Amino acid sequence: MECCPSSSLLKAATFEVDDAIAESIAFVTTYMRAVESRREDRIINDPFAEPLTREQQSKIEKFMVEILSEISSDLPNTIAIRTRYLDEALHHRDPRIKQIVILGAGLDARAYRLNSLRGSHVLEIDQSGALFEYKAKVMAELHAPLVAQSVDCITSNLVEADLEANLMGHDFNPTMPTFWAMEGVISSMERPNILELLKAIDHLSAPGSAFWADIPGQIVVADKELGNVAMKYGEDNPMSGVFCEISWTMDMQASLKNAGKHFARNWTPPLSSTSGQTIPFSFVVGKKPL
Repeated sequence: MECCPSSSLLKAATFEVDDAIAESIAFVTTYMRAVESRREDRIINDPFAEPLTREQQSKIEKFMVEILSEISSDLPNTIAIRTRYLDEALHHRDPRIKQIVILGAGLDARAYRLNSLRGSHVLEIDQSGALFEYKAKVMAELHAPLVAQSVDCITSNLVEADLEANLMGHDFNPTMPTFWAMEGVISSMERPNILELLKAIDHLSAPGSAFWADIPGQIVVADKELGNVAMKYGEDNPMSGVFCEISWTMDMQASLKNAGKHFARNWTPPLSSTSGQTIPFSFVVGKKPL
């Protein structure tokens, strides 16, 4: 099995959030997790991140220079903190939730590394089947055992109407409470598509279900803060924004708007290179009432 089709992996003819860019961002995110995992004061430990990016390291670094050259130099810290907050949300979820859906999963290895997923059915969804093929190849070479009870990898575009059919075709049970993870998903979608996704999640979720999402401030869209990579959506006050379009209770897990400490890690919010304003990031947890 080839690692990934050479026509798309870490190559982009246009700077849009298409398959090629999405695959590249998945590799960059995983590479940042590998960087964090090597630190003595690490706040996450993803032992699979390095082998998942080893073959592509030079391409990843080239992509970061050419495409992400204008992004904050604190990207590794941002990714590490974001990863840890989702890990924490999974750890502290209602223990009755044994069905986990990871949207935009890419090279996510939580089904292999998080003890909190033991006994759970994990359904990973990504628009790139090539990423899933690559991950399966690497994990097979590592003889990596699953921590989760089972994992299904589903190739599906989140803005298309086949999400429900794809989930149901992989033993998704809508009568069971579900945890929906949307790491790095919201900012890559237009608001109408986000609304459709949230409505689909609401429709498929039994009472007691939960979701986690990260969302940047609106400035990342207005000031094009991620360099040449298109960011399509952001909100300055996510507690009164798009997530309120479904009748779930919302909690702000954490905000990275102000300087402080997160998991004993010093954090200084990045500033817009265009306006000089703080670039906020928020982590939100939603729960469907019983």
